[in-house]
Amino acid sequence: MEKFRRKNYFIDKQFQTRFIVKFCVIVIVSSVAIGFSIFYLSMGFTTVAIENAHVIVKSTSDFILPVIVETVVMATLFSAIAVIFLTLFTSHRIAGPLYRLKKDIEAFKNGDLTVNFRTRNTDQLKGLADSLVEMGTATGKKHLEIKAKLEELKNSMQSGAESKDAVMKKLCELESVISYFKT
Repeated sequence: MEKFRRKNYFIDKQFQTRFIVKFCVIVIVSSVAIGFSIFYLSMGFTTVAIENAHVIVKSTSDFILPVIVETVVMATLFSAIAVIFLTLFTSHRIAGPLYRLKKDIEAFKNGDLTVNFRTRNTDQLKGLADSLVEMGTATGKKHLEIKAKLEELKNSMQSGAESKDAVMKKLCELESVISYFKT
């Protein structure tokens, strides 16, 4: 299990950085909006307080503004740190398989039909990888079928023993297997 463990959590730095920044912006905007909402909703009220043996009457918003600012800053910092780690690990579970699948698809495109599109069971996109495995298997089977039909055709043409009709029949069989692919 340890040999499949990724050591680098920033696999696609651009994607992962954008992913993290978007969530951090949401946390920061939400925290500031909550702070401003509390401040705005308390503006029409007054508060009586005793400070240094003096009775002070101020608007509630003036009393709670420092507390709101301090609370919003602390909550934003803690939330942002938590979101950074959470989104880093989440984006890692997305970017890692995407990176791996992209490499495997490139190899498949270059003719390697043995690619297995392997991902870990806990990764996101496991369903996509499984579908790619099925696609690769089906394509590999059709490739083998084409090779076998081509070999039959080559052998019958080399022997010269078969009639033109028999060769045409084998060509039609080969064509039907090839027509499986839509181009």
